Amino acid sequence: MFRHTILTIIKTMKKLLLLIYFFSVSLMANELPELGSSSDTIFSSADEDKISKQILYQVNKNPLVVNDIEVDDYLGNLGRRLLTGTSIASRDIKFFILNDSTINAFATLGGVIGVHTGLFLAANSESELASVLGHEIAHISQKHLPRIIAKQKRDSYKTTLALAFALLVSRSNPDLAAATSTAANASAVQNTLDFTRKHEQEADREGIKILDRAGFDVRASIDFFKTMQKGNQFSQGAAPAFLRTHPITSDRISDIQNRLSEYPYKQRMDSDNFYYVKGKIKAFLEQKKTIIKILETNIKNKSYINEAGERFALTYAYLRSNMIIKARNELENIKKKKTPNPMLLNLEAIILIQEGRITEATKLYKKGLSSFPSHRAFVYGLAEHYIRSSNTTVAIDLLNDYLLIYPEDPNLYELMSKAQAKEGKVLLQHENLAEAFYYRYNIKDAITLLDLAVRAKDGNFYEKSRVESRLKELQKELELFRKGL
Repeated sequence: MFRHTILTIIKTMKKLLLLIYFFSVSLMANELPELGSSSDTIFSSADEDKISKQILYQVNKNPLVVNDIEVDDYLGNLGRRLLTGTSIASRDIKFFILNDSTINAFATLGGVIGVHTGLFLAANSESELASVLGHEIAHISQKHLPRIIAKQKRDSYKTTLALAFALLVSRSNPDLAAATSTAANASAVQNTLDFTRKHEQEADREGIKILDRAGFDVRASIDFFKTMQKGNQFSQGAAPAFLRTHPITSDRISDIQNRLSEYPYKQRMDSDNFYYVKGKIKAFLEQKKTIIKILETNIKNKSYINEAGERFALTYAYLRSNMIIKARNELENIKKKKTPNPMLLNLEAIILIQEGRITEATKLYKKGLSSFPSHRAFVYGLAEHYIRSSNTTVAIDLLNDYLLIYPEDPNLYELMSKAQAKEGKVLLQHENLAEAFYYRYNIKDAITLLDLAVRAKDGNFYEKSRVESRLKELQKELELFRKGL
């Protein structure tokens, strides 16, 4: 079964890559059309929406995608801060994190940006991380991929979603094209997918402006290039993935340095969350015993950029191995030196639960929500506690409150579905689980679940009417989506 699945994936990828190959050679020879030219007519907003949803559907199916609300929210908040003041500030750019130790980040069609965990670990400062995100945002704001494709007749890439998926896979793993196609085809495909020197220079220039407007240190752009030159210690292969998809030339570095001279020196303190997110990622990358040994050695030898971040990582590493007493001791070490922080409070609540101190954990979650009402990890933890303790009415009230604030959060709908199931409310259970699937971009399974909700024997007239209306809405959306293909 597993072998059959792998063969199917490889065959699919061959077809997708071959599709791009047919128009790749002529693309390579062409210059970019001007911004605002016919590229604007190539992808309508509806096209972009379809592409984005298809890519995010693939993303949500990928087991390597990191599903951690604290990490997701940190990246999303950083991205939104960088988007402020850009030409695409009002656009819903989506960010996701891939559990991959290679140093890479990439922008695809549909306004989707992926970031590898290896990039988080390689970045020595928050400004370095922001410089890469700003660069990828610039690729989108300057419409680089649509401007490349605009040189071709529309009929030559009618299957836009297949292209979008191939772009996603090839950018997230530059070696995959070579592994799933012939050498000649793979070379042509990769040349098509890689941005040209002109693309990179334009993204560098716009990225610096984005970084400056957001209040970050613009010199981090050069600092990160220096990190790239040391990339072999972080990444397998001849060079980090970021260097292969974003080649660094002496002209490019010189151009960046000339532009940086126009900006005054700006010293910026990194946020604690930057180091805590790095620590959380680090704690779950290696084998349990290996990462504990690495972190203990780093702390002993003081070989770290930020002590609190390293101890934060070690605390989670101890939790992974069920070493609760050691985890508690490390947390207390951090608390002595650092001010209250939502990620620290959440970590303490997790430790309290592991210690069996459920009442104290509940109080801490409530305190956390009072001080940091937008920190969704507290909502998830508190709702899970209420559901486990059969206090479902309180859980439902809490989740309803936060669904008003985050109406597209699939995790809230999934928790609501669990609470309704415990209440024995079949229609509401299926309805909320359908919304969880929908906001994970799986519209087909969402429709299936809504159909089950319609058939449920419980539910009042208003609930049945609402579910039937939503079912028709999604069926129509799916039909329009398929027509768009």
